[in-house]
Amino acid sequence: MYFGVDYYPEHWPEERWAVDARMMREANINIVRLAEFAWSRLEPEEGEYDFSWLDRAIKVLVAEGIRIVLGTPTAAAPKWLMDKHPDMYPVDVYGLTKGFGTRRHYCPNHPVYREHSRKISRAMAAHYEGNADVVAWQIDNEFGGACYCQSDLIAFRSWLQNKYGTIDKLNEEWGTVFWSQTYRSWEEIILPVYSASDGFSQSGGSSNLLSTPHNHNPGLQLDYQRFFSDSTVDYQRLQIDEIRAYSPLPITHNYMAHSELDYFDLGKDLDFVSWDNYPNNMWGKSAPLSVAMAHDLMRGIKGRNFWMMEQQSGPCGWHAMGDTPEPGQLRLWTYQAIAHGAEGMVYFRWRACTVGIEQYWHGILDHDGIGRRRYREIAQTGQEIAKLSALFVNAENRNDVALIKSYDNVWSHRAQPHNLNFNYNVLLDAYYRAVAGHHVGMDVTSVDVDFTPYKLVLMPAFNLMTEAIADKCKAYVAGGGALLITFRSGTRTWNNRMTTLTLPGLFRDMAGVELEEYDSVNFGRTVRVQGDFGEGTASVWCDVLKSNGAQTLAEYGSHYYKDTPAVTVHPYGKGNVYYVGCDLDDDALSRLMSLITEREGVRRSLSRRYDGVEAIERTVDGREYVMLLNHNNEEASVALPGAEAYVDALNDESHDGHIVIEPYGVRVLLKR
Repeated sequence: MYFGVDYYPEHWPEERWAVDARMMREANINIVRLAEFAWSRLEPEEGEYDFSWLDRAIKVLVAEGIRIVLGTPTAAAPKWLMDKHPDMYPVDVYGLTKGFGTRRHYCPNHPVYREHSRKISRAMAAHYEGNADVVAWQIDNEFGGACYCQSDLIAFRSWLQNKYGTIDKLNEEWGTVFWSQTYRSWEEIILPVYSASDGFSQSGGSSNLLSTPHNHNPGLQLDYQRFFSDSTVDYQRLQIDEIRAYSPLPITHNYMAHSELDYFDLGKDLDFVSWDNYPNNMWGKSAPLSVAMAHDLMRGIKGRNFWMMEQQSGPCGWHAMGDTPEPGQLRLWTYQAIAHGAEGMVYFRWRACTVGIEQYWHGILDHDGIGRRRYREIAQTGQEIAKLSALFVNAENRNDVALIKSYDNVWSHRAQPHNLNFNYNVLLDAYYRAVAGHHVGMDVTSVDVDFTPYKLVLMPAFNLMTEAIADKCKAYVAGGGALLITFRSGTRTWNNRMTTLTLPGLFRDMAGVELEEYDSVNFGRTVRVQGDFGEGTASVWCDVLKSNGAQTLAEYGSHYYKDTPAVTVHPYGKGNVYYVGCDLDDDALSRLMSLITEREGVRRSLSRRYDGVEAIERTVDGREYVMLLNHNNEEASVALPGAEAYVDALNDESHDGHIVIEPYGVRVLLKR
């Protein structure tokens, strides 16, 4: 298994490189990522390439048995390039041109920038063609960020023409008859930038990454998000094509956890997915199960294992720092990633940098380059992983439950969130935690995946719908599967028009319910909910339901719709459709999902719930094992499943019946 670190030799004196390489080897590091921000060093003047310094750095690392991942440096264009073509800078929704000074200061649709990206990718690939020490490539770095420049406008018009064919079809799909917005030609199409009504009203998505924060036709807004995601996919592909002309090596891109680019589309051209995990930084601290969901999403993008290309290794932030990881947490985060499918582990970064905006973003080593507690912990972890590598590489997570994430629905909900307190990603996170908290393994994946291996498929707030998706859901449930949908499902057509079908639209027949009306719950009001799982409260949304054959699992306990169904289940063919007509507080949702998963015979890794403990079952070459992860800062006593005896692969200790896990501890238990 590859166990490595992100390294920036260009930041340090060359005489230090050998010291770093030796210390890496002593910490069991066997791979390093290089060069993803080094464009100005690789091409100091246009067309003048200098790979000599990188060659020397690679030679030093290889001498210590370390292999290389090379990154294309296109996330940080050099100043000479931007000065020659200042129209390549991105433009924001106010029409203001962003400038030089950080990174990602480009538009992926600008033809000149695309050509320079081709050239630097081609030059790197050609130079390192056949180099046995390079084992993989990374494209760019952490794609994301919107742009509204003239290059985008030209590309957007072309994208729309390819999609709709005629301007009349576009007008029909967008409903431009509203407010006299009808377009006569493609040349009249606009970008969703600052508009006349924005002086008094802004959408609920105004503070969210990549969202258009201003008021526009919902079809225009959704298609712009689709277009910009497709543009990023295409920009990634042009670099992949250049590398492919010289190299058969696997290619990846380092994702972030929940960017609003369509990660499923972005992954189609990649050989493997990797991502960057910072659970504790200046912007916030992630709950362990939220990180677990991100891991499962990365595994779900291609239905296979992934890499960590940047795993937090110290306190981090730009202007300030988050908490310092406590003893054991770096090791725990490493094993959490592995449990969910990581089979390459690369830490960010080797040494805290003394210059630039990330001076506070600490690495394995501090600014003085001395290896202390974090270095020793990672060295120990690397030694363990070298021993257990055969258990982790090509291991499978075979789960009974799928949580469906749709980026089209992300974008639709962002622009018009139904209620100012509603957030689609937060709802998905709530359902993930409610299920995974009972030690149920989950896949986070797209609606295009085959549903049949799963006992339960969750599609919360799946509001954009097509006949094809409805038919797929019906066939899955009729064949014996269980489907869960919620409020704000089936409300729109695929291009963001409100449906004229009685809600929940295309889900109506299979769900066995229809909506009489709905109540957007605001201003601190709550609604009581009570049923087979106990009591809870709704504070965002309540559907007022009429049953058309569905059985009631919970009713509203207050407001004018008291005693009407809130949660239902409807037999459809050999399976069941659950409809959750309201949001629920975390405790109530956990109890509801415990009830549903038990009804559907979903497998649990542990017989009872242990807060802060994950139990992940895995299989490799016919061998089954369970990884226990204690995210608490106190020990946890856990009853082991079944009558089997287990042996801990980390220390060869035998366990039968129960086990005590130390604070931030990890166990890898093989069935005897």
